[in-house]
Amino acid sequence: MISSINDFFRNATIDHPWFLALLLLALVPLLVRGHSAFRYPSIARLPEDALSLWLERLWRILGALAIAFIALGLAGIYQGEQSVERIGKGAHVMIVLDRSASMNDDFADRPAEGSASKMAAARRVLETFVRQGREDLLGMVTFSTSPILVAPLGGDRDAVLAALRATEAGGMGFTAVARGLGMALDYYEGRPVTGSRVLLLVSDGGAHLDVKTQDMLRNMFQRQGASLYWIYLRSANGASLRTTPEEGDEDAYPEYQLHRYFGTLGVPYRAYEAENPLAVERAMADIARLKNQPVRYHEAAPRRDLARMFYLLALFCGCGLFVLHLTEVKRWRVA
Repeated sequence: MISSINDFFRNATIDHPWFLALLLLALVPLLVRGHSAFRYPSIARLPEDALSLWLERLWRILGALAIAFIALGLAGIYQGEQSVERIGKGAHVMIVLDRSASMNDDFADRPAEGSASKMAAARRVLETFVRQGREDLLGMVTFSTSPILVAPLGGDRDAVLAALRATEAGGMGFTAVARGLGMALDYYEGRPVTGSRVLLLVSDGGAHLDVKTQDMLRNMFQRQGASLYWIYLRSANGASLRTTPEEGDEDAYPEYQLHRYFGTLGVPYRAYEAENPLAVERAMADIARLKNQPVRYHEAAPRRDLARMFYLLALFCGCGLFVLHLTEVKRWRVA
């Protein structure tokens, strides 16, 4: 209770501080004594009435509070912007989107003329995923030759949607998967684990990772406790993750090599091989059905005007004064 009151006054701010000088008037009911005069020389020999004494004290306190509340209302008191903790169900999802030049190509299942590229199909499905009514925290990293953090992890879905719309310009460069994943994992560093952590990799290619890079990524995944889901947008000449290369030919299939490495990370991992836009939709629908731990996140709340509340308190005090006024003895009865 005391902590809540302290937080309330710590966040309170005023617009017109000069009105606080009126708070001095609140001392008047407490210090000034005035009583109705009666035609009797003295009542000193009469016993004290405890009820009347407490009613008088209440009268003075209500008068002082009424003046104080009106002064605070005139001063324009309000609570400044604050952070409010919310609890929802979902996950902390970092989308890692490939923006290499190959994402402009078609799927392995050659589509009809005029259909969307892999990037366009991925963008459409991801936009639907972002707009869903779940309470996931979302962020986004794009990568080609270098990674870029385009939307920080949080509840601002408009930022993620704007980042997705920016991919309409088309991709360029090579597929630096490890650098994109590393940047996404770095964003979890030092943050409390308040929900499931998910990396959603959307890419059409693999990469040969040296031993040092493999160890680094493996340690990062295990330290952050993040799951990995890879939507592999298979190109027309891309390798299938379901087909094991012949012995000695593994280096010719970087996608399969990357898939096999992901399986050794020691964290939950699942790959979805998408050969057409419909397969991308099915993969995203499956990921959207994930059951996750409750998510705690902080949301900025706007300033809250408190003047009306103080005016209402002053009104209640005035009503109390009116009721006490009705109990006042105007004249004594004559025996």
